[in-house]
Amino acid sequence: MKLSYREKVGLLIVVVLAVIIVFVAWPIKTIKANIKAHKAERDTVQVQYDETQRKIAEIPVIEGNINAMYESSKGLSDKFVEHMENIEVIHYFENLLNKEPYKKSGKNDLEVTGGLTVSNAGTGTIPFYYYSPDVITYPILEAADTNNNLLETTDKALYDKTQKALAMSEFESQTVETRTVSVPMKFKKDALLALEDELAKNETGIRISSVTIDDYTFNYVTEIPEDKGYSTGTVTFEFYTMQQIQKPDFSK
Repeated sequence: MKLSYREKVGLLIVVVLAVIIVFVAWPIKTIKANIKAHKAERDTVQVQYDETQRKIAEIPVIEGNINAMYESSKGLSDKFVEHMENIEVIHYFENLLNKEPYKKSGKNDLEVTGGLTVSNAGTGTIPFYYYSPDVITYPILEAADTNNNLLETTDKALYDKTQKALAMSEFESQTVETRTVSVPMKFKKDALLALEDELAKNETGIRISSVTIDDYTFNYVTEIPEDKGYSTGTVTFEFYTMQQIQKPDFSK
């Protein structure tokens, strides 16, 4: 079949259009779609990058906050010693009770007279001790407190005590490792009281839980002058131990 010149031109135009569509227009459309997808992906990555940069910028602030919390909290555990084996506890108490200031009343005013008995380690709650004032109230008084500040305005000292007691009541008791240590001793009454005061003043993790006194008169009547004013007995301590807080390490 022989094509006319016009038909040949028309066929050529169709072929050229087909080539343009297949090799030019379609790849351009695909490229545009890819560009659009890449832009969306770039925007997502940019958001992730910005968020990461924001977090990186916060690191010094977070580290500062952690260090500040560490500095303010480490004093809580500084008052305690870390976990010890029972034999170490015995040596710790022997050294503690045979040095100043617990003997400041005199060389023999406080003396360990026998072997110490140490219970196995367990867990216990450190109690909070605080004074709760007795506030008398009755319906007429409550009705008179229209501004809800009657106690504050009439008895500021009592009001402050009640507020302190309220704040203390909200503290959570902490559970730590604890042991009971029983120590046979010979002591004067003043020396025993001084020991209790020193333990409280130094805020150690040790408190006296009970005292058994063999002679409540402290040898008021005795044929041995050196024993006058002394009694033997057993002092039982509650010994709290706590893991020391580790310093934050930001190098990892």
